[in-house]
Amino acid sequence: MIVIPAIDLRGGRTVRLVEGMADRETRYDLDPVDVAIRFESAGAEMLHLVDLDGAFDGSAGSANAEIVRAVLSAVRIPVEVGGGLRNEDAVSRALDCGAQFAILGTAAVENPKLVEKLAARYPGRIVAGIDARDGRVATRGWTDVTEVDAVELGKRMREAGVSRAIYTDIARDGKLQGPNLGGTVRFAEGAGLDVTVSGGVSSIDDIASIAASSCSRIHSCIVGKAIYEGRVAVADAVRAARRDCGQGAPELLP
Repeated sequence: MIVIPAIDLRGGRTVRLVEGMADRETRYDLDPVDVAIRFESAGAEMLHLVDLDGAFDGSAGSANAEIVRAVLSAVRIPVEVGGGLRNEDAVSRALDCGAQFAILGTAAVENPKLVEKLAARYPGRIVAGIDARDGRVATRGWTDVTEVDAVELGKRMREAGVSRAIYTDIARDGKLQGPNLGGTVRFAEGAGLDVTVSGGVSSIDDIASIAASSCSRIHSCIVGKAIYEGRVAVADAVRAARRDCGQGAPELLP
């Protein structure tokens, strides 16, 4: 298992939200490019980069686009990019700019044929972002909770050619109360996808518990607020993940 530090952008700033709510934002006076470089220097093997403005308004060409490009140019490790990637041109731009993976969330629900087309065009590089509240998928920056069952969506993504999903329990995100590991394992096993755990990671113990999970489909975990609040150091998190799974990081590149 690997640890993936998160960088969320809103209005050109590094931020963290609570439960994805735009009005529950913590801003950090940190340059996103500098943050990315520091994460890489600390041993991170991959980064999670999200344009929240794009997620909310559906435009991947938001004011954060230049920052996204700068981050991609500044680091050598793989970066997964999400937020507003809802058409073929937006995904192509992200991957052509240097992202290793493109995260599709709203498009996974609203346009599965697009996901299928992109998964065929970019094998192994399309990741489903499945964000759920009480097992139901939320879209458009988590502002719309649908009636779509998360596991069923995961199955459809697998059939479309996607092999990995980022599963976020919205109720845990940004609250530093620990991840919903049980729910994530049930999702992974039900959907038949490799899964990145997201939402609620608060400590090294949380990371160790995820790494020690008996579920072979747990691929990685995203850590955000715990890093920014000084609860988790990236270097310690990387060591904990490797120690508890008893091996090096899984293969990242397709």
